[in-house]
Amino acid sequence: MENKNLNLIYFSPTNTTKKVLDAIANGVNSQKVNKIDLIKENNVKKQNFSDDDFVIIGVPVYSGRIPITVINRLKNFKAINTKAVLVVVYGNRQYGDALLELKNLAVELGFLPIAAAAFIGEHSFSSSKYPIANGRPNLTDMKFAEDFGERIKTKFGMKYSEIKVPGNYPYIERLDKFILKPKIDLELCKRCGLCQEVCSVYAISIFDDKIEIDEKLCIYCHACVKICPQNAITIDDKRIIGFSKILHEKCKQPKEPEIFL
Repeated sequence: MENKNLNLIYFSPTNTTKKVLDAIANGVNSQKVNKIDLIKENNVKKQNFSDDDFVIIGVPVYSGRIPITVINRLKNFKAINTKAVLVVVYGNRQYGDALLELKNLAVELGFLPIAAAAFIGEHSFSSSKYPIANGRPNLTDMKFAEDFGERIKTKFGMKYSEIKVPGNYPYIERLDKFILKPKIDLELCKRCGLCQEVCSVYAISIFDDKIEIDEKLCIYCHACVKICPQNAITIDDKRIIGFSKILHEKCKQPKEPEIFL
């Protein structure tokens, strides 16, 4: 492992998935770590990986699937005999077919998945009124992730064998995309630009006298809501609020990370 290049590839609008991958990388304890953030499509360059590389791919789960935005950006990468660890992060509900979908995509791109995991993160719909997995990943989760990283090292030098992960094919049907957009209180907004910077689909445009949001692009990841220091951005769509209430009531029992080696 000492001579391998460790690459972290992640899509993490609210930094939850990134935190998990950073903890896993700490456990791996590689001297060379390259981070590839998929949050902005314009910054995702085509890249090839070889057997000199080791890759950890981390993605969030949206309704039991990998977001299409993430799939399209991951297709910029190709691999030849590159061992990989696959990680999905979900909001304490269920991760459905996401891990199997990520595994199949990774194999299609040429990676050799040697391990996989499902971690819990604060749900993107979580709010002060309807908290869902607040504070996850917590310290226990992070320690689990580091321990997982240490265990990965023992598999790296072994002969490759296909891992089995939960999921079904055909995958769960994707939910119909909502057409909605966050609301911005212009009296509170300071035009700091953080919302525009964090938006993974370039839906937010800031001008001197106005802010425009393209509701057709919005993937309601809530990154802009959570990052705004003025609390000027809200999503008050009745459908989202309804889902938040249901998830708050039905997902109170904390779930634990799962690993597959």
